[in-house]
Amino acid sequence: MELFTNDVSGDAPYLRRLDGRIKTCVLLASIVTVSVVTGWLPAAGVLATALVLLFTLRLPLKKVLWRMCLPFGVAWLVMLSLIFTTGHTVFATITLFHIKLEIYREGMALGFLIMLRILAAVSLAMLLSFSTPIVEILATLRLMKIPGLIVDLADMIYRYAMSLGEVGATMRKAQRSRGGEGLPWHKQARDLGSVAGNLLIKSFERSVRIYKAMLARGYDEDAVVQPYFTRPIPSQDILAGVLCGLVLVAVLVCNFA
Repeated sequence: MELFTNDVSGDAPYLRRLDGRIKTCVLLASIVTVSVVTGWLPAAGVLATALVLLFTLRLPLKKVLWRMCLPFGVAWLVMLSLIFTTGHTVFATITLFHIKLEIYREGMALGFLIMLRILAAVSLAMLLSFSTPIVEILATLRLMKIPGLIVDLADMIYRYAMSLGEVGATMRKAQRSRGGEGLPWHKQARDLGSVAGNLLIKSFERSVRIYKAMLARGYDEDAVVQPYFTRPIPSQDILAGVLCGLVLVAVLVCNFA
């Protein structure tokens, strides 16, 4: 992903060539905007725009859809929980043996809105991560006066998430090589829980060791960090950021009007 986002050649998509400070501010503001809208039409518009911009990055369609599977499942789970529990106007009734489940009209509307919010926010986050190197995102957060501890934590999470994933995959392969693949499903679930528990313990132990090593090297969350960006923002990128900001303001005005 780092190699992909660092491609800013002349043939690269426009979003990758746009200044990282503009992209980070605009996309984070877009996530906040889509999280507060109360109508499904603005949320759907933001979602459609984010998906179109994702395709302009020339990403493999299969990988984009695969990354959307987990948030899409969570969004559907939230929607299903709301349609049966929220509201007072019964839209339909489902009978399972002696159990009656009532579907509420208000729950359907709220669940559909929240589902669109989740998918739009995740799409915008993917758009930011696939078009901007992580170092530019974190440097922009420092310019926005985000507490240094939060920025450092985000940097450490990004740095060691892949490492923990590799450790987990190695543990799972070792488990399969010892015949764990042929066990009944309930025993496989137990073994998978064992792997997850050991991985959490190892990650906690590693975090303690890393923090002690950082303190030994004089780490201070309030220390002044040298600026990453040394050049001013190009005027055309500033204009693009202003136009995007006006679009977000128009979305909020139309939503609350």
